[in-house]
Amino acid sequence: MFNLFNIRGIFQAIIIVISITSFNFAFAQESSLGSWNRSTSAQSDVDRLTAMDNAISEGIFYDINIQKLTPVTNFNNTALLSGQLINAINTAGAFMLADTLVLPANPGPSNNGGSPNWAIFFDLIALNRQISVTRMSTGNTATAGASFSVEVYTRVGTALGGPVASGPGSSTAGWTLIGTVPVVQGPTANGVSELFTLPTITVPATDTVGVALKFLTFGPRYTGTGSGPYNVYQDTNLILITGDGRSAPFTPTGSFFAPRALTGEVRYVTGALVGVISNGTGIPENFKLGQNYPNPFNPSTTIDFAIPQNSNVSIRIYDVKGQEVDVLANSEYTAGSYSVKWNAGNFSSGVYFYRIEAGNFTETKKLLLVK
Repeated sequence: MFNLFNIRGIFQAIIIVISITSFNFAFAQESSLGSWNRSTSAQSDVDRLTAMDNAISEGIFYDINIQKLTPVTNFNNTALLSGQLINAINTAGAFMLADTLVLPANPGPSNNGGSPNWAIFFDLIALNRQISVTRMSTGNTATAGASFSVEVYTRVGTALGGPVASGPGSSTAGWTLIGTVPVVQGPTANGVSELFTLPTITVPATDTVGVALKFLTFGPRYTGTGSGPYNVYQDTNLILITGDGRSAPFTPTGSFFAPRALTGEVRYVTGALVGVISNGTGIPENFKLGQNYPNPFNPSTTIDFAIPQNSNVSIRIYDVKGQEVDVLANSEYTAGSYSVKWNAGNFSSGVYFYRIEAGNFTETKKLLLVK
């Protein structure tokens, strides 16, 4: 009986090994087919064909309104976000990427694109913290796993606007080439690249930095056809506005396309929140929101607040309609007393309200801007 049991055990083990091998083979086939099915062709990209037919284009698709932008605040891509945590545990350059924040742009797949030496343009706008953009990914026309390079340009102020013979992307004026970086395509042809390291792009708090990526060897791919408003992606630290496509960047010739959404993501680290100063007066006994001073004011005023324990503190400004117009603080603070200044130089005279949320503590007070 002992020998029979051993034979049965061996037979069961053989069956298990065969089953696992068959499953792995089937899974590999399915993964391969899935990857193949997701592969797309760049040969029929509308912008590429249009540019070929408009070699002496005078600017197309440029009736764009960038004065009124609606931030995208409900982006939800759980599959992308779950992968970000795994990819972030790495180090590169001067930053620990486990601490890097991720701002997803258009998740794709791309439906349009261009040729080698084309460039895509987008804006980075920092809110109340200095932002250092360290890595990103982007759609392109490369074959799976292929290597290529992109030239990275930056400028102070917006990168966006046309038509082809005007706008920031029509000349080299104001632009600085900060580096040429290697890029590796992801597992899908004409898909999104692997994350690649940028020369650090620093965006001072409340400022705008325009960025251009000029593609070498292969062309860009992005999402969008025709015209319309720019695509805006935003979190609590950074606004990404994307973007323009140009077939002959930094010249007044070629073709101009907008809006064209970046397919991929940007990764960044944050600096200290601007304007919040510790008063260094010990640990207070209670939560407190002080009345702003001076009040009335023009154009800036100071607000004191105190927290008796480490808390995530949010201080936001609202107009008389209850609409949020500014954020003065939105971060974790240690117990203590603080001051924050609000510069309302860009706001019109009137009554405003400021509200603190710290743990379970909330309070709202009124202030008056008189110009």
